[in-house]
Amino acid sequence: MHVKGNAWLARSEAMEKSFGAERWQAFVKTQKVGFLATPVMPISKLPVEEFIAVHEALVKVFYDGDTRAYWRFGETSAEWALTHQLRELFAKGEGRRFLQFSPTIFKGYFDGGELLTEAQPAHVDLIIRGVEPRHVYFEFSIIGFAVGGLRVLGVPTEPTCVSGFSKGDAEVRYRFAITK
Repeated sequence: MHVKGNAWLARSEAMEKSFGAERWQAFVKTQKVGFLATPVMPISKLPVEEFIAVHEALVKVFYDGDTRAYWRFGETSAEWALTHQLRELFAKGEGRRFLQFSPTIFKGYFDGGELLTEAQPAHVDLIIRGVEPRHVYFEFSIIGFAVGGLRVLGVPTEPTCVSGFSKGDAEVRYRFAITK
């Protein structure tokens, strides 16, 4: 499985904005992974193991090991995306439609695993399957993206975790109580 370079470029930009370019670049120089040896382009395919290793290190260094930082990464990514490249796709209140479009967004960042939706009248489930490694980065950043996107669209909701990598489960399933 690979992560597309746009995910790294977005993370780098956010980290520079949060912690300053000098501190971020000093951290990056300490990371000994292959994908950082050459310029990362939006279409670069980054080995998932290296991508996760760098994220584990940055969470340790910048967030005192708090893996909930991955959730915040997802939320801020959604806020940025829905005010930039996805701005014209969704109107205020289109929460269900946004969640049902989420698998398309997932494919824009990852070339393995899958994000599925199951819609019922009173809720929409987001399901992550086939992701290797089963790392909480995927659970928290993807579900955080959904939560952040819904907030931007004026449909704030806190999902219920039915199953997750964070609980040792083989798949991730979060239920969003949303009717429109």
